[in-house]
Amino acid sequence: MKDLQKASLLKRFSAFLLDGVLIFVVFIALMLFTSWAFGYDAKLDSLENRMQIIHNNHRIDELEEKHKVSFNNYPYLTEEEIDKLPEEVVNAFEACYKELNEDTQSIKLYETIMTLSLMIVSFSLLGAFLLLEFAIPLLLKNGQTLGKKMFSLAVMRTDSVKISTKVLFIRAILGKYTIGTMVPVLMLLCLGFGMAPIMPLMILLLVFLLQIVLMITSKTNSPIHDSLASTVVVDFLSQKIFETAEERDQYRLSIHNEDEKED
Repeated sequence: MKDLQKASLLKRFSAFLLDGVLIFVVFIALMLFTSWAFGYDAKLDSLENRMQIIHNNHRIDELEEKHKVSFNNYPYLTEEEIDKLPEEVVNAFEACYKELNEDTQSIKLYETIMTLSLMIVSFSLLGAFLLLEFAIPLLLKNGQTLGKKMFSLAVMRTDSVKISTKVLFIRAILGKYTIGTMVPVLMLLCLGFGMAPIMPLMILLLVFLLQIVLMITSKTNSPIHDSLASTVVVDFLSQKIFETAEERDQYRLSIHNEDEKED
């Protein structure tokens, strides 16, 4: 690794920001298209209409009166606040929700919206990463995204050899998209849909800590995707990237021989 010309943190961060903005723009565009294609707005309107029907039929009012509770604040209480409520109040709320959950039509609509949300976000992000982190680097060569091209950066294997299509796929799709992006996004979606927060928050924290630990302890200060693919971001103008390991070995041998002659 003595000939490694690792890119500066400032240039890497600048390229990361530019690529992040581009991915976000493409993601939003794809999300709008997939939302239309899957009929997401229509499903959401159906659920809102169903809840309006339930409200207009005074179903919630009847349950509140029956169990002597109010739904106005309960859905927004934290687990700690709920634990402080009297047991009879918690039981009353649970009884209300149990009766509301007998409305299978609303449940199916809600589950459909959850599934569509996951599919839309997943497909849109995947499309953005396939275009900007995989297809364009294949076209520009040396793993260069538009951001890396702008700041004269490149990606190579840690042994100074040019990355292959397989390595680029591992880095961009398995590393950046799956572990670095989709896992946190899924956890945020779980939190957004009101699922138990402890596990999603723990997974988010673990991914964040893993990123920090790898960037501090790895020889190349690389995040998850580079560690997974055994790649490193380098300064393209000063780093020599070899086509094959054999070419690298021959080059190093020639340098060694020249040094011996000078001695």
